[in-house]
Order: sequence, then C-alpha cells, then structure tokens
Amino acid sequence: MAEEWDDTPDDEDEFGPGSPDYDLSEERGYGADPERGFWPPPPWVFVVISILIVIALLLPTLAIIGQR
Repeated sequence: MAEEWDDTPDDEDEFGPGSPDYDLSEERGYGADPERGFWPPPPWVFVVISILIVIALLLPTLAIIGQR
C-alpha cells in the first residue's frame, strides 16, 4: 500500500548536535531580527500622510462652502 507511513529512520533526517538546525541560539546567528532599515516606513508615517491628504482634499471644499 502506497499510503502507509514509512517508519524507517533515514540518516538524512537526524536531528542532533551534528545537524545545522540543532543549535538555534544567538551564537549560531539565530538571534533577534536585525534593525529595520528605512523601508518600509513605520505605520505611523502612513497615518500622518493619510491625514494630510484628507485635509488637503477637504480644505478647498470647506473654503468654497465658507464663501457662500
């Protein structure tokens, strides 16, 4: 039957001190992510730009309404 599990151990599947994934410490280079660069910008930048765009779109409309 082709759908049965193969429980025979493979030499390639060993997970121990010789495996590169065994030691996941900072000394092996698996520490915290490096500091973020300039791109993509933080979320607050998008919020500020969005608010400025909304204000820029509303100001002419409010100015026209205020002249009447």
